[in-house]
Amino acid sequence: MDFEYPVIDKKKMGDTLKRYMQERGLTARDVQEYLGLACVQTVYRWTAGISIPTVDNLYALSRLMKVSIDDLICCSRY
Repeated sequence: MDFEYPVIDKKKMGDTLKRYMQERGLTARDVQEYLGLACVQTVYRWTAGISIPTVDNLYALSRLMKVSIDDLICCSRY
């Protein structure tokens, strides 16, 4: 079986999330409040490509942005 294992590109995903937030006029604070996060820094870490949202938060973000989860996730192939 010959296949490539997909890996999430955190930087591209952060850029994509940032773009969707800008298109919808949302701030990091808006996203923090919507998700019920304790700290706005979490959102900044996502948009900077330092970390990625949990599956629960990814699902909620896809609903907030009105896009599919696949639209938010940017993969690289290894």
